[in-house]
Amino acid sequence: MTKLSPVRSIVAVLVALMLLNFMDATFAQLLVSAVGDGAPGNEAAFLAVRNRPFVLVAIVVTHVLAAQLVGYILGRIAGTQEVRHGIAAAIVITVVYAIAFVADNAMLPPVWVRAAMLVLTPPALMAGAHIRGEARAIHVEQAGTVRGQEERRHGVPEDRERS
Repeated sequence: MTKLSPVRSIVAVLVALMLLNFMDATFAQLLVSAVGDGAPGNEAAFLAVRNRPFVLVAIVVTHVLAAQLVGYILGRIAGTQEVRHGIAAAIVITVVYAIAFVADNAMLPPVWVRAAMLVLTPPALMAGAHIRGEARAIHVEQAGTVRGQEERRHGVPEDRERS
């Protein structure tokens, strides 16, 4: 098993949080631009399009998919103990979302969207990290099988292999 580096763990969690924030902002901007027939001219125009119910539902769906992808990337950066890193990122993002939940900022989505993100993000992050952990385990298993076959072919004389 690979040794766990605290610096790598912290970097993985921070990169995951920044990446999720970037992906959310990008997807929201793309959705608003697509639905509003172009980029909105100001904040009020952006909010008018973004706060339509079907746009908000699409934002929640893209957020969950982004959180799964970010969980996978988090696990890839961490290199080991992917789910634990996913749990750490989920705890940090839950605290951030809980603080934002009570904030009075017009740019934040409606309360039901924030509540949905608060509930759906941690499992999505952990699911992505779990998928990465399973992929790593499969890769290690396959690499061990290939290595074992090579040893048998190259390390044992042919006459001993037949008996």
